[in-house]
Amino acid sequence: MGTLGQVLAAVLGLVTALVPVLVATDAFDAGGGSDKIIRVLPTQPPTQPTTQPTTAPTSPTSSSSEPVDGDIVLTVSDQLTEGALEERIDVVLEGSKVASLYASIDDPTVTQQVTATTPGNYDYVLDGRIAWLDDYGVRQEASASGHGSVYVDDGMRLDVYVQFESGGGMSLSLRSAKQS
Repeated sequence: MGTLGQVLAAVLGLVTALVPVLVATDAFDAGGGSDKIIRVLPTQPPTQPTTQPTTAPTSPTSSSSEPVDGDIVLTVSDQLTEGALEERIDVVLEGSKVASLYASIDDPTVTQQVTATTPGNYDYVLDGRIAWLDDYGVRQEASASGHGSVYVDDGMRLDVYVQFESGGGMSLSLRSAKQS
């Protein structure tokens, strides 16, 4: 039997070797959502190759800031929860992280534009941290998460909602609303 460090190194090596294989074979996509490719604008490059004209060489682009023809454009939005100092929310659609939202007292409403390939229902996962001051003025933080399905179409706005649970915890949800 090896030391704890050797065991941890072996487990980490195994996970590192298996994750690319599982992702490449769509092992995480049992719902068949591989036709719903999500891209974050403007920093993430397109996930599908685009054809370039062959008349002149072009320099490669590091990212795509424009949607591809046929893509739908939507906005993900978060408004700071009443009484909170700040909240950080990561938004994942169909297994791809599409937005990281940070709302604070100084910037209480934040939005990020994303694109999707087709309208329809998308599975989502939300993970976040919310900070506030308690009755004694001491900063408190709590984690919140949520998952579900939301309908996505061109021009839609997806809003993050925080729900306070009866046991004192918090959960997150994503709801679609027409873009105003």
